[in-house]
Amino acid sequence: MDPMFRYFLGFQVAADRAGWLARQLPPVAGDLFAGLKPQLYHLTLCTIAEAMEPQPFLRGQVAKAFEHGLPAASPIAFGRIVSRGSGAELVTAGSIGVIRQTYEAIVARLAAQGIDPMHRKSGLRPHITLGYGDCAFDPVRIAWNWTPRDLVLIESHIGHRRHRVLQSWSLEAPAQNSFAFMADELPAPLLRAA
Repeated sequence: MDPMFRYFLGFQVAADRAGWLARQLPPVAGDLFAGLKPQLYHLTLCTIAEAMEPQPFLRGQVAKAFEHGLPAASPIAFGRIVSRGSGAELVTAGSIGVIRQTYEAIVARLAAQGIDPMHRKSGLRPHITLGYGDCAFDPVRIAWNWTPRDLVLIESHIGHRRHRVLQSWSLEAPAQNSFAFMADELPAPLLRAA
């Protein structure tokens, strides 16, 4: 039998940005496409369990993995909304190296509690699903740099498009870098160290 519940970790899109993203999706003709409710927009990092029945103890295991903190948030650069055979999604632009580092740090903390991510044979492909079903439209360019604020553990009721946030953890702000316009104001020893 197919699992009824899926548990995954990801970044939830804040309500104001989710509404904005929903308005960027072009009109899609036909009855086969169903847009997701904006409050369900998220970027999945990894699925950690699938089961026939709810897993009430999983939240505690994940919380224990993160009891000593999480990596700092990192900006994610998105570039366009595209149609795929199974729906529409917002995809990243450029390198995913920074989000890969965040993902690996989170997975390392989970591994210490015996939790391994599932379904990553194809590699990490960060995206935000906006809807499911057949749709065809030209890519919509969007330049959006998003820095997630929270990591969430979500229980998904497979096939029902219901998500329940079981727990949320705040991410530290990303480390601030020096800007090029400040270079002439920094003392020479600091410039060499950077």
